[in-house]
Amino acid sequence: IDEKWFYMTKKTETYYLHPMEEDPLRTCQSKNYIGKVMFLAAMAHPRFDNEGKKVFSGKIGIFPFVTMQTAKKRSKNIEVGTLEIKPITSVKRENIKSFLIEKVIPKIHEMWLEEDSRKTIFIQQDNA
Repeated sequence: IDEKWFYMTKKTETYYLHPMEEDPLRTCQSKNYIGKVMFLAAMAHPRFDNEGKKVFSGKIGIFPFVTMQTAKKRSKNIEVGTLEIKPITSVKRENIKSFLIEKVIPKIHEMWLEEDSRKTIFIQQDNA
């Protein structure tokens, strides 16, 4: 597994639009306060059968550190009680542990090959 931070948008972006197309909407108020979100990427060694065909690609998944929250106030864009996706700004050990237990390990079991069913799962965290 590996964690990686990404900015929600870039400070400057170039768009090539059709004359009838509208400009994309930027939701952050200032380019100096662009939010960041962390993703947890899980991967494994690819598996091949005896003929060399790929049985398992090794790609398990990419999981964003976000929460679903209801809107507390009404605005012109959103009503009260509407579910919003909010990034977890400070990712702690408890967040990573809960993501492993609730999302990564079930996904590994879902993609697990029958021939490897008796083998132990080793999770190696890449912290550089």
